[in-house]
Amino acid sequence: MTMSIDGARVGLMVEQDDARKADRRRRLMVLACQIGVISIVFGSWEILTRIPAVSQNTLIDPFFISRPSMILARIWQWVQPGRNSLWPQLFETLQATFCGLLVGAGSGFIVGMALSISRPLADVLNPFIVALNSMPRIAFVPLITMFFGFGIASKVVTAWFVVFFLVFFNTYKGGLSVEKDLVDFCRTLGATRRQILWRVRVPTAAAWTFASLPNAISFALIGVVLTEFVGSGTGIGYQMILALAATNATNMMASVSVLSIVGLCLVYGVQFFERRVLHWTSEFRNR
Repeated sequence: MTMSIDGARVGLMVEQDDARKADRRRRLMVLACQIGVISIVFGSWEILTRIPAVSQNTLIDPFFISRPSMILARIWQWVQPGRNSLWPQLFETLQATFCGLLVGAGSGFIVGMALSISRPLADVLNPFIVALNSMPRIAFVPLITMFFGFGIASKVVTAWFVVFFLVFFNTYKGGLSVEKDLVDFCRTLGATRRQILWRVRVPTAAAWTFASLPNAISFALIGVVLTEFVGSGTGIGYQMILALAATNATNMMASVSVLSIVGLCLVYGVQFFERRVLHWTSEFRNR
């Protein structure tokens, strides 16, 4: 009997080791493919903009789209300390993005949970929320800037405005997706409304909320940059306006690249946090 148990344990350890090796090979293959895609895209871009017979075409003219080597050189110049450093501009944009994202996600989660619990309140407020969500966000940027000024407050309000509805609707649907049989079962075991809220409703809605955060990060960045377009003397959006005024494609593409890198880092950071918070779900249980 003891030998059979030991054999089963050894077999299980071998299977787990094989699964880890297979997962490691898969990750390396994915990384190699990603590096290959980046190399092909940027390598072709660099080569085509250096061929005189081809680069005269307006679609790939370096005057309009620059070159990857020039963009990397400009980003390297910006990250160096000094008068041309981009760090103060980047900090201004990131500060507004973080504040707007936190306030928007927090308020969207709270309101979404409240309406998912109180169906009469949801029925009353639903048409007003849908009407606000149907309005184009971009149209409110000048109004927000006029009301809150050209400082960081207008950027935070714009980011909050675009993030709130994304998180709200996901949280609301997540709160409604809780099975009634599960709630009734918890009540038969003696669970209070508070316990059901924190042990059942909130974890279920949190999974839906985290699903909306990657898009929320992108829209928060977009909202902040749009506000910097309209009226601001700092931030990455302001740098892009200066590049447009000077018809400097290298600065423009470098600013866009910095925003892409920042957005990618923020999304991966949220996904890392999501794995820690939602480790109990089937999506992350076996990872």
